[in-house]
Amino acid sequence: MARKKVIEKLSIAKKSFNVAKAWIEGNGIEGVLGLIVGLILWSFGYKVYAGFAFGVFATRNWDLFKNWIKSFIK
Repeated sequence: MARKKVIEKLSIAKKSFNVAKAWIEGNGIEGVLGLIVGLILWSFGYKVYAGFAFGVFATRNWDLFKNWIKSFIK
């Protein structure tokens, strides 16, 4: 019984890792760096520059979302 629970938890962890990996691959370096730089700039109080960085991040995610929706339509 305990072995089954461990296997379930590992399965969930593996699925989560694969989802995160796919998101990073789909987002590309621009999206990931946009998020990281935006968080760093915001933490130091540069909110305007952080807004630009988050804009890059949001644009990359919008492209992913748009292509995901298009895959359902086709």
